[in-house]
Amino acid sequence: MRKKIIWIVAISAIALLLTYIACEFGGHQKLSEVSIRRQCHANMNTLCTNQASTKDATGEWAESIAEMDEFAGRIWPLVCPESREEYLMERKDDGYRLECPSGHGSIETGRRSWTEENDR
Repeated sequence: MRKKIIWIVAISAIALLLTYIACEFGGHQKLSEVSIRRQCHANMNTLCTNQASTKDATGEWAESIAEMDEFAGRIWPLVCPESREEYLMERKDDGYRLECPSGHGSIETGRRSWTEENDR
């Protein structure tokens, strides 16, 4: 009976070790890349919502991300989770353009450059 328990514990330990190795060197990197891209897209969507709220409240698009941060009551600016750089924004006569500094996409007056399939 004791030998069976030792074998079960040994096999379980080996299985856990193999699972860890597979995650560390296999799909973990892909999962991390997808998570970073999704967080970046979520940040840009938040900025887009802030821009719309600013327009609704003031009648004009915000001139800068700092203006939107102040309007939203955000102390720290949203940044791309990959590069930790702030998003780029350009105000236009008829709208705006938000862009990720790491190339994860952009939003032009509410229209995203990515599709939901890209986030899978």
